[in-house]
Amino acid sequence: MVRVMLEDADYCDVPADLMTFDDGTVVFWRDGEEVGRHRQPRIRSLELLDSRSMTRKIQAARRNHPKAFRPWSAEDEQLLIEMFHNQAGKEAMIEALGRQEGGIATRLRGLGLLADDQKLL
Repeated sequence: MVRVMLEDADYCDVPADLMTFDDGTVVFWRDGEEVGRHRQPRIRSLELLDSRSMTRKIQAARRNHPKAFRPWSAEDEQLLIEMFHNQAGKEAMIEALGRQEGGIATRLRGLGLLADDQKLL
């Protein structure tokens, strides 16, 4: 697990075991599959997290957000896009997708729907 500290004191935890660099972007991988990406200028620091403590954090997060830290399915991603375009609020997205606010915002940024300096409303 890698904690990616972003500008404006924002961060996300990425379940990655490998990082590569691609044209100004850091790409995170786990078991050979891409699990996330961030533009290098936005990253302030990277921190490797203790996997044992992360397991407990993931389990705790999944009590309220069952899909926290899981890869996005095509169906979930499509629902996110639809909800975003229909101007659903942050709480509605969290409830419908079973994910944490940070995971939703990060995915929207990855899809180019939420600017780096925008917050999820």
